[in-house]
Amino acid sequence: MGKRRHNGASFDVRANKKLKLKQDNKASSEKLYTAKDVILVLGDGDFTFSKGLVEHRGSGINLIATSFDSSTAVRDKYKNAYTCINAIRQAKAHVLHDIDATKLDQLVHNDAVPALFDYIIFNFPHSGEQRVHINRVLLLDFFGSARSKLKFRGEVHISLKNKPPYSNWNVEDQAKASGFVLKERRPFRSKLFPGYNHRTTDPDAKKFEADQCTTYVFIVDRSRYPVPTEQPPKTPLVNTQPQDNSSKDKFNDTTKQHKPIPAKVEIPKPKKIESAKQSTPEEDLPMDVQRDIRLMILEKLNQLKYQ
Repeated sequence: MGKRRHNGASFDVRANKKLKLKQDNKASSEKLYTAKDVILVLGDGDFTFSKGLVEHRGSGINLIATSFDSSTAVRDKYKNAYTCINAIRQAKAHVLHDIDATKLDQLVHNDAVPALFDYIIFNFPHSGEQRVHINRVLLLDFFGSARSKLKFRGEVHISLKNKPPYSNWNVEDQAKASGFVLKERRPFRSKLFPGYNHRTTDPDAKKFEADQCTTYVFIVDRSRYPVPTEQPPKTPLVNTQPQDNSSKDKFNDTTKQHKPIPAKVEIPKPKKIESAKQSTPEEDLPMDVQRDIRLMILEKLNQLKYQ
């Protein structure tokens, strides 16, 4: 029997499918983010990305997932949002609504929300307007807002379509103007986040292939901006309470100890000038004669007293 000949075209198709499957399996095993990374996700529409990110990391710990819309608006726009949000919260991640990516200084820092992040992820930002300059301002304001929310080696990951008008937003220029430098460009790997479904600001908009997009990785230019701190320094409180006597005395004693001691100046005392002592005739006589005279005087006085 002769060997069966393979159709060249069908063989190429099968080979391409195997290669694509192999690439997909390799991509799905990559880890861009871990459970130790503190991550802030901005502008998540139906929360499918954050849900996929939880699966990618294996945990929801240290993850803050947010939407620009209110909680009610999210549920009204996206039917699957409620299921995704529940799954995210069950994984111990936090979900916040009404978060403006251009005003991250208003993001309340508490036990649930950290002050600084390892990664801030903003997928396919859009102002809702098609005008290029409006979306450029959106990016500029976002970068300016995100800069103070990153750790020393923190990164901003922002994904955009590769075609106009998105390519005309000049994302790299907006980042540079806000104190960032480009670290890397890479394809947006949607398959790393199981169940992710890109949604625009218009839920009825035509869907597009998210893999035909680029993720830009930016870091803060630390030569222009100092190292961030976890918390601002504490402002010392002014004690307005009256002090008790003991503390007051202690304070007075302390201040006395620190008072400057003036140099001791010796002021000469005026010498006492004694007046010239005049001697009496009696003092010139011998001591025994002086005693006899005093006795005679006393005896005479007694006689006069009884006369």
